Amino acid sequence: MKTFFCLLFLPIMFFGQLSPTVNKLYNLLSQSERYESKNISIDGHESEVYKINEKIKKIASDSEVEFIAFNGTPSTKLYAMSILFDRKSKSLEKLFRYYIKSKDSVQVMMGCVVQTNTIAHLLYQRVIAEKQIIHEADWERKWKDSMIANHQQNTSKYINLKDIMNTTSEWKTDEIDSLNWRLDKIILSNPESPKVMVEVLAGYHLLEGVKVPYFEKLAFFEKKYKSEYINKYLKFCRYGIKESID
Repeated sequence: MKTFFCLLFLPIMFFGQLSPTVNKLYNLLSQSERYESKNISIDGHESEVYKINEKIKKIASDSEVEFIAFNGTPSTKLYAMSILFDRKSKSLEKLFRYYIKSKDSVQVMMGCVVQTNTIAHLLYQRVIAEKQIIHEADWERKWKDSMIANHQQNTSKYINLKDIMNTTSEWKTDEIDSLNWRLDKIILSNPESPKVMVEVLAGYHLLEGVKVPYFEKLAFFEKKYKSEYINKYLKFCRYGIKESID
């Protein structure tokens, strides 16, 4: 009887750290087993699941979002992680360590493409993708400033494009680079880090033409996985030979 009582109230106790409103939204969000982008399917309609997460994003505190990121279902963990990323949370490294260890995976629908990946991999991809977003936002800002400086803000070219060019990022280049390097070190300090994670790390820095100071830690994984990507990056770092990645 005592065991039954404990099991009956476990969900209430488990999510007692969420406010009633956030908990209600969480329960709705958790009904979906996959993560969905804002616009999905061939017709590009707005995802109802995405709308629920946007409501959570507006009202949930950092501690509530972090709680979901650690204790939710795989799909809600990814939604919560995305919120924390946008908020530049100090917990991202801790979450990354947790996701690598837990190996949680989730189905993701972006547009009409559906794939399954680990949350750790998706977090790392989000970090390296953010740098491109920062570059795009910076280019758009400079273009608008240039058009205004040359008194072309009333031209059809500027008027037609100014609202389309709305890329934004809460991050700065040095901040995202710093986070990227810290996540790299977490990957390389774990001898069980999956091959795909190490290859993405090596491939990204090779494409960027960046020789990270900790590159020799990749030697262990090159030997372990016999990876062409890792081998090419080590050649670049050691000898300055930059080969293309097929």
